[in-house]
Amino acid sequence: MKLPLENLKQEVFSIRDETTDSSYGRAPKDRSIEERINYGFILLDKPAGIRSKTAAYIAKKIMAVFAVKKIGYSGTLEN
Repeated sequence: MKLPLENLKQEVFSIRDETTDSSYGRAPKDRSIEERINYGFILLDKPAGIRSKTAAYIAKKIMAVFAVKKIGYSGTLEN
């Protein structure tokens, strides 16, 4: 079964190309591994049965291997 809008052709267009001042940061592809780990996001599909706080605690313990000190969570994680 197809969704009603599945067959619509989508196009990406840009009105103009812009560059970002390097004093505001770097493009993701230009960041070091350390920057990606410390300032990135982890998309987590939390299993049912554990609390969001527990999932964040587990992620913090795993990321401690990479010397990441802060982990937080946002959004609706509970069912």
